[in-house]
Amino acid sequence: MILLGAVLALAVEIAAFVVVADRIGVLLALVILFGVSALGPFVVKRVGVGVLAHTRERLERGELPTRELLDGIVVLAAGALITVPGFVGDAVGLALMVGPVRHAVIRLGGHRLARHVRRFPAGGIPVIDARSWTSKDEPGGEPGLPMLPGEKTVDPRGWPGGNPSS
Repeated sequence: MILLGAVLALAVEIAAFVVVADRIGVLLALVILFGVSALGPFVVKRVGVGVLAHTRERLERGELPTRELLDGIVVLAAGALITVPGFVGDAVGLALMVGPVRHAVIRLGGHRLARHVRRFPAGGIPVIDARSWTSKDEPGGEPGLPMLPGEKTVDPRGWPGGNPSS
């Protein structure tokens, strides 16, 4: 499945290059292609420094920087798309560097993940099992629900927040 996706992405990038090169010329298309890829790390650094500053502010206030960590993951993925030459990847990567676009992608991904998360009580402590990936079609399965205020994630082995020895 991953191989099919990679081949499809490569085919889309080649088709995009052919279309752009036909419109503006092969030499100019190559200059733009490699120019954007060369400037990509600078864009990633600029956006990443902003995300890091927000993370530090949240940590100083004693808050968990959940949004900022997700921002960092998306910025990293966008940086990989920008750095690899390709018009479509560059366009998607640059779009993800824009805050509102990045936050919309995070929101959509969060809603999708929430559909696959199962909540259940364990000894009076509400537990979130994100690895269950249950569906409403499975016996006893229910669609995932978002975490409620006050709920804690607990490792299935019983360690709150994960096993400290691992």
